[in-house]
Amino acid sequence: MHKLCDTPCESEEDLRRCLEEIAGKGRVYVLGLGYLDKADDGAGVLVAEALKKLFPAYSFSEHDGVEGTVLDISEKDEDATVFFVDAAALKSEPGTIRVIMREEIQEREITTHRVAVALLSSVLAKAGKRVAVIGIQPGTIEFRGEVSQPVAEAIAAVTGALGSLMKLMN
Repeated sequence: MHKLCDTPCESEEDLRRCLEEIAGKGRVYVLGLGYLDKADDGAGVLVAEALKKLFPAYSFSEHDGVEGTVLDISEKDEDATVFFVDAAALKSEPGTIRVIMREEIQEREITTHRVAVALLSSVLAKAGKRVAVIGIQPGTIEFRGEVSQPVAEAIAAVTGALGSLMKLMN
């Protein structure tokens, strides 16, 4: 989970427009982060797994080895955008969705991941890729808990917005 802040997206349509502006005309990759055993903390993985069914070559979860995936994408000679999706402590209502640009990711972010997204995004940026984090405010991170309704709705909205964008770009 990350501690990041930016402006919230009010609807799936707002989110889709925002993501389109960031992605431009290039290929779109999704990297979902999180811990499925901690309820809402698994939001990013759930988004990536849903998208992987439609876009198996462009959607990856933490279970696929994000570090290696980032290196693979960074070596591709293509115009591309990478969207990390993760639960994030946004100091907002559960289910709030915010898009955080790479430049706004704190270098010393507090994270539960093996490798900080700030470092992974730096690798991608040095390779000329655009990077953003789609953060979802969790409601519960209870061990073996159920995903909360607001976060389930946010997962559906993020999956829908990214899926629409990926159909256009990939």
